Amino acid sequence: MEAPKIKMLLIDERVASHPQTTSIVQRLMDVETYVIPVQDFPKYQNQLTLTQGKKVLFLTRHEGEAVKPCPATSSPYLCCQYTVISQIHQCPFDCTYCILQNYLESNIMTVFVNLEDIFSQIEHILRKHPNRFFRFGTGEFGDSLALESIIKTAPDLVEFFKQQSQCLIELKTKSNEIDHLLKLNPKNTVLSWSMNPPIVTSREEFRAATLEERLTAAQKAMDAGYLLAFHFDPLLSFTGWEVAYRFVVESILDKIDTKRIAWISFGTLRFPPNLKRIVQTRFPKSKIVYEEMISGMDGKMRYLKPIRLKMYQTIIPWFREADHDLFLYFCMESSEIWERVMGKAPESNAELDYWFAKSLYQRFPDLAIRKPRKEAYEDLTLF
Repeated sequence: MEAPKIKMLLIDERVASHPQTTSIVQRLMDVETYVIPVQDFPKYQNQLTLTQGKKVLFLTRHEGEAVKPCPATSSPYLCCQYTVISQIHQCPFDCTYCILQNYLESNIMTVFVNLEDIFSQIEHILRKHPNRFFRFGTGEFGDSLALESIIKTAPDLVEFFKQQSQCLIELKTKSNEIDHLLKLNPKNTVLSWSMNPPIVTSREEFRAATLEERLTAAQKAMDAGYLLAFHFDPLLSFTGWEVAYRFVVESILDKIDTKRIAWISFGTLRFPPNLKRIVQTRFPKSKIVYEEMISGMDGKMRYLKPIRLKMYQTIIPWFREADHDLFLYFCMESSEIWERVMGKAPESNAELDYWFAKSLYQRFPDLAIRKPRKEAYEDLTLF
């Protein structure tokens, strides 16, 4: 995987002397750099397309709450109540199906360098809810590690979380930028990868690491003591998908000890209707938006239920046969799908969150999780 190509660096004058800013500037000495008042940022933002914005980096500070529940939690589909750390917005990778093309206001890649404030917010949440186990992550609004060759903030996250209790951080990525993490204490950190077969990574996930590169990185992380996770989301339906995804599953099982896998998620392609026009414009060769789809309960376009069921009922048993204790879950699927594929469904988002904690408690004693109590997960007003 090639390092991101940054053509312009914008620095919010409020963070110009921040240590993190100084470190990033030193790595981008040859890049055109401007220190600007934050109110001038829209002038740059409005001039750039998304393709252009993926080559510009803006360093600023996050004002207000940077740690919040996953924005999907209000949907009628079940959500795992992952807690989002808003540290990176946008991504140097260019996946055809990426919802950020339609979701984020800015086309410019943005890094919030004031990690000290973010850490204070996390500590406040943990003090407020000492009986819950939290799963935090930076991978909701951008790839957790895609910019690591430049920003080098993941070690700070790993070091912070190793000192915490009743929580972990998941760094979710399509990159292989992990070598600088291999000598750190991996306590309370899960490194996770989005997975798709080579035919998808080459045609739909531009500039991301190949499947082989992701698996090699996962092997290194496992050998260094990290827990791993994998995300089959989005699963894409195409001629020959069964063979293609079987190859991915067998590759994981061949290289990775399932006893070190914290969880695996599944979700089929879904997107807001407006994304179809964006994909057609930016990626005219992509065929993903031309499959037969319907509008789901959340207004997003989805594959028809029989297609989703067939994909899940085909792929999930491959993992179950390898290790029945693996924690497998759906991202944004209905209770009916859960029942028909998994044999049971959580009654609520809160119960699914409890299932995570229970599985981690039972399978990974080195995490030192207190035995979870279901009632501790019923309060959704966490922040």
